[in-house]
Parts: sequence; C-alpha cells; structure tokens
Amino acid sequence: MNFIDELKWRGLIQDISDEKKFLAFAEAKGGLYIGFDPSFKSIHLGNYQTLMVLKRAVECGHKAYGLVGSITGMIGDPKPSIERQMQAKEVIEQNVVALTKQLSKYVKFDKFFSNIDFYANMKVWDFLRDIGKLVSVNYLLEKEVIARRLEHGISYAEFSYTLLQGYDFLHLYEEENVICQSGGSDQWGNIVTGLEMIRKSHGTDAKACCFSIPLLLKPDGTKFGKSEGGAIYLDPELTSPYTMYQFLLSQPDSMIETMLKRFTFLDEETIGKIIAEHKSEPSKFYGQKVLAKTVVTDIHGADEANKSIKISDALFSGNMSALSSDELYDALSGTNVFTATKKEYPTYELLVEAKICKSNSEARKLIEQKGISLNGKALDKNDTTITANNSIDNKFSYIKRGKKDYTLIKWFN
Repeated sequence: MNFIDELKWRGLIQDISDEKKFLAFAEAKGGLYIGFDPSFKSIHLGNYQTLMVLKRAVECGHKAYGLVGSITGMIGDPKPSIERQMQAKEVIEQNVVALTKQLSKYVKFDKFFSNIDFYANMKVWDFLRDIGKLVSVNYLLEKEVIARRLEHGISYAEFSYTLLQGYDFLHLYEEENVICQSGGSDQWGNIVTGLEMIRKSHGTDAKACCFSIPLLLKPDGTKFGKSEGGAIYLDPELTSPYTMYQFLLSQPDSMIETMLKRFTFLDEETIGKIIAEHKSEPSKFYGQKVLAKTVVTDIHGADEANKSIKISDALFSGNMSALSSDELYDALSGTNVFTATKKEYPTYELLVEAKICKSNSEARKLIEQKGISLNGKALDKNDTTITANNSIDNKFSYIKRGKKDYTLIKWFN
C-alpha cells in the first residue's frame, strides 16, 4: 500500500506542509525521520503510534531515520506557561543511551542519530551566523507556544529551542537526503521551522516536506498513555506487560477502533470484522481483548501476552492457585498497592490505611460477613493482626474485598 494511503485510513495524518511534495516523497520512497525527546529513559504507550508510523514507513519501502535530541533535551521544549526545569546532563546522557537501545528494538532504522553530533564542532558564532540568520524573530513570535509565554517571560534558551530542532531537519536534508519529517501535532511549530530553514537555504524548489500525527486523546480530552498509577511505559522494568495488558483491556468501546488502526498492523477488513463482533456482544470485551493481546505481543512478545491473559483470567475468576508467585505479584501490581512501613499491623488499622475500608466499623462488619480475605483465606474476628510472617515469598501479601477488589501489600524486608 502507498504510505500516504496507509496513514490516512488509519487516521495518522493531521497536518501536511505541501500536498504535492508529500505525494512526491511517497512515490519516491523518500527518507522519513522523527525525533524523540530524552526527558525520560523510556517512551510511553501514547508515543507508540509515532513508532508505528516509522514501522509502517519501512513496510512501505521507505528508509526510516531516528533521532534522539540530546542537545534539544538539554534545554527542553518550551512549556505553555512556565520555564521548564532543566535536567542534569548526566541524566540526559543516560536517557539517550536507553532510548537509542529501546527505539532500535522496534524499528529497523536505516540510521539513528543523537543530535549532539550535529553541534559538537560548532562554535556559538557559527550557530548564530549560519543558523540564526535563517529565521527571523517575527517568525518565532508567531509560534503559539512562544506567544503565550511572552506574558509570563521566556528565557533565550527556550526561545531558541525551535532553531535547534529546525536545524536537525536542515542537517539531515543536506547530509543524509532525508526528505520528510514527522512528529506529534503538538510539535508542528518546531517541525515547520526546519522547512523554513531549508527554504531559505535551498529555495522553494527544495523537496522537503513534513506532516504531523494527531495526538491520541482519551474521551475526557487528556493525552492517552497514562493511567491513575502513571504512564504506561514500553520498558517492562517500569511497566509490566500485564499492567499494559490490563490498561488496554480497560479502554472504553469508543477508543477501540481508533486504537486498532493506529497501534496494530491488522488490515482494514480484519479490523472491521473485529468491531462488528465486538458490537454484537459488547459485554464480552472482544475488541479490547484483541487490542490488548495484539499490542502486548508486538511490544513484549507472544509469551508475555499469553502470560498476561493467564493472569487476567485468574484474577477475574479468583482462581489464584493457577498462578506462580511471580505471576501473582505481577497481577496484583496493577491493583491497589500499599507499601508497609512496619512488619505488623492491627488488622483494622491496615485495612483502613491501605484504603480497603473507610473505617474500623466497616472493616469489622465486612470481616464478620466473610467479605475480607488474606492470601486467599477469609479473615475472622480472631485475626487481630496482619504481619509480614503471613507473606508470600517473604515479599508480599494480598487482600481481597468482595469478589474483585484486590490490594497488594508490599512488605519491607
């Protein structure tokens, strides 16, 4: 399939700089690059559709180029209202290494760059003379994020951020013949600055073009990729495959078709059948199950996806004996979690502190009704304390309230 057609039916194009040049780029199988911010050591699930754009480009015969903004990351993209807190250089350098490894795992890049290499031998006056001259202050003041910041104040460093990102595109266009740049729609102002530099340097006939990817938003209008417990990261040490599986499984019906299109390689006919089957019996969550299994398989592999399904089924049915202690811990890590600060608690105190019950009286009532269990065994009035001695593998315990509400108790050793 033509790359543009593939992106359009999946809803992955928002802005295009020049339709004619964009079509020429697709027909010529030109090189595409996307830059990634090293503000953290892993991307989260909300960014995954950006990786999928690069993967689709490779599938359609294009060369994909990746870039981690080690220099731009030193400054940070301007925030809408306040100056961004700068991170230590050592942290950024560690994040660059981690992201380079992570991103290269998912995309077959023709080349991968850290943009510190573009500036390592450049003197400040060379930057001002050769790059600063390409963009007027008036042009920068028209950028929405900069215009909003003028009222509160903006440092020269953040004011210049878009020049650095723009030069990345100019450099790659000149040195690597990279024709097109893409990124999230919130980066559109920075993306087109590169085009402005290329136009000033090579004229209006330059082949360069760009397009933006619409942000995936939740029904409440907030950015997708975060749960109540924080972001859903691709790094399994930060977010377990099971937690990712459960997050995808919990998505509302209104999100499923969009996410199947943007997050998977399933074709249009297959997705249509999945949605039709889902709509016939929404209570079975068929669409969510296909989405969760497919995405976790693509990111973490089939074994982790199948393990996540096993854990999910056991948690839903209450058959915890089917799980190993490691699987059980993974399962419960996605529920309410309470970290103990001592090795023994009065039962009522723990139930209230862990927010399992609102009060001692509620805890007492539920225990009398056999509505609270510890590690699969119902508590009774004689269970006056809960201790680390009751833990599984000297590591954790779990409490269940009713049929489905679980809490993981992490014990300090």
